[in-house]
Amino acid sequence: MVPKRIVLLLALAVVAVSLAACELSASTPPPASPTPDSAMSTLQAELSSIATQTAAAGGGVPVGTPVTPAGTPQATPAAGTPGAETPAGGEGTSTGEGEPAATEAPTAEPEQPEEEPVDFEFEEPPLPKNYTIQKGEFPFCVARRYDLDVSELLSLNGLGVNSLVSVGYTLKIPQTGNGFNGQRALQDHPDTYTVSSGDTIYSIACLYGNVYPEAIAERNDIKKPYNLKAGQELKIP
Repeated sequence: MVPKRIVLLLALAVVAVSLAACELSASTPPPASPTPDSAMSTLQAELSSIATQTAAAGGGVPVGTPVTPAGTPQATPAAGTPGAETPAGGEGTSTGEGEPAATEAPTAEPEQPEEEPVDFEFEEPPLPKNYTIQKGEFPFCVARRYDLDVSELLSLNGLGVNSLVSVGYTLKIPQTGNGFNGQRALQDHPDTYTVSSGDTIYSIACLYGNVYPEAIAERNDIKKPYNLKAGQELKIP
């Protein structure tokens, strides 16, 4: 459509110039005719106006805008270059499928209570020749602890079954090697024992029968003179 209108305008321009030349009188000096340059400038201005109106009416591309042929892929600006858009939701946020999901931070595990040692090794002291009675002890208790024959222990010390000995009394220990004639352990152990008022580490050892007071002290990290408090819990090896 536009090329036809251009041809028509050119034809009209030629006709107009011819008619103007014919009307001039021979006696009147001819007026200055437009130069080819001015005629071309006028023609170009009209053509530009027609092209602009045509583009506005048909939604075309404005004059001077380069037209990309159909089917030619358009270059997409790379991320980080001027003109590249940042996805909504913040810089670096990805909402596309196939992206790895955000992983949750590992939760701290609750601290586990310190486990008690399964085995507690205590080196039994050698059999003494003499033993001094401590608070809470008696001859039968000493016989169970050291695995002694009760009759031999009592006879060697001039004692009877119902004899009472006081704290500080020194017992002679038989060295025959004959063992205790009965059950040495009076309570199951390992165990946990809560100290009562008046208890000593020696009396507690006697309650269990074949437990050394030194083993209780070592197991609970108690140093001499082995002071205890009521309500204190002791681990019995």
